[in-house]
Amino acid sequence: MPKAIIIVISLCLTGLVQAQEQRQPREVWNEVFTKRQGREVPHNKFLAETIRGRKPGRALDIGMGEGRNALFLATQGWEVTGFDISDVGVQLAREAAQKRGLKLETLVDDVDRFAYGRQRWDLVAGMYMHAMITRNAAKIIDSLKPGGIIVVEGFHRDLNRQGLQGGYIGYRSNELLRAFDRLRILYYEDTVGPADWERGGQAPVVRFIAVREQTASDSR
Repeated sequence: MPKAIIIVISLCLTGLVQAQEQRQPREVWNEVFTKRQGREVPHNKFLAETIRGRKPGRALDIGMGEGRNALFLATQGWEVTGFDISDVGVQLAREAAQKRGLKLETLVDDVDRFAYGRQRWDLVAGMYMHAMITRNAAKIIDSLKPGGIIVVEGFHRDLNRQGLQGGYIGYRSNELLRAFDRLRILYYEDTVGPADWERGGQAPVVRFIAVREQTASDSR
């Protein structure tokens, strides 16, 4: 085969792969949440334990999916904003909120482009979002109000599994501690136990809570 034809074919294949990669996240998660329609998906237990007894305020659910955690927070009196790249997931969350008479602000947005704001949230939840949380740590920290907390649960990299979008998922050892070292760490657990996405099975799991403390600059 002539070199020129090989080069053209290679360029075409590269273009197709890149196009698929650009479409992949939304398409993949739309498929996931389409298949989960009609299923009862419980809220995260660690999140529920964390907010127990805490005064409700403004909460952000990063990667809300079909809204299982955002809806739960709304039932507990929180003013909740949730976003996800999947428009199918977000629509399911909207419909569930309307059906249950809950106030919920929902957005279709990308974790790397979302406008987190500054000193905006009393609570930020990031469940099974992994690298999408740590690479946006600086934005998340700045978005917390003084006294605001971030609550994270996810797999440890020991899971040794590739995600739906390719690449190995999970937090590396102490990754969250390093990413959020500007905050006061309230809780950190690296264990093996039940995980939301394991359907009752055991998996290496990381759980994390940190708070933004009041500083002199916050009162200016």
